[in-house]
Amino acid sequence: MSQETPVFIITGEQGQCKTTFLHQVLGLTVGLHVRVRGVLAPGHVRDGRRSGFTLVDLATGEHEELSSIDPDPRCEVHGRFYFRPEGLAFGRRALAPPDPRETDLVVIDEVGRFELEGAVWARQIDRLVTLPHPPMIWTVRRRLLDTVIQCWEIRNPVVVDVRTASVMATAGDVMDAVWEWREAQTASTVLVPPLPRGRIAGDPPLLADAAAGVSPGAPAILRRRYCPEG
Repeated sequence: MSQETPVFIITGEQGQCKTTFLHQVLGLTVGLHVRVRGVLAPGHVRDGRRSGFTLVDLATGEHEELSSIDPDPRCEVHGRFYFRPEGLAFGRRALAPPDPRETDLVVIDEVGRFELEGAVWARQIDRLVTLPHPPMIWTVRRRLLDTVIQCWEIRNPVVVDVRTASVMATAGDVMDAVWEWREAQTASTVLVPPLPRGRIAGDPPLLADAAAGVSPGAPAILRRRYCPEG
């Protein structure tokens, strides 16, 4: 496990909007030239119960259905969900070890009991944590938090509880970690080009302001300059 870069773990129980919190944090980084890799996994609800998940590749904006409660003989079964082979292949490509020279942040939404059992993204996480990597953000259910930290021997977790945490403050902490990562890459003579805008699907309106430039009275996260030019 890298000794230098933190793993931010957004935690809460099922239904406490971990993915929404993560999306909002990522939204505040889009206009700040952050090169993000990984997956966002918004859930679907049917008759008041979770019925499946879609994956969004944060590097490309492409999406693919990951799982459903609807039986399908082609699928891997984990718990009550049927995981589509196309969705699993899509996610595993998105979570391939990144080139540290071309990535500022890695996102995994979410790390849960299936990964702890060695399924879904377990192998991808095993590889990520053993290689040099930029800062990461994971989402993890609160009851699995300690087990996940112990399983992957995360020595520098930054736990973000959605019940009490601030999206703005969390985004600021993430960007500070990204900036430290970039400085380390610069010290290794690696140049970091800006990220093209619009990489995250469904960006909230705030992102347009962040990308276009903001007033001196805006929150600190939007006034900081994280681009390579300084």
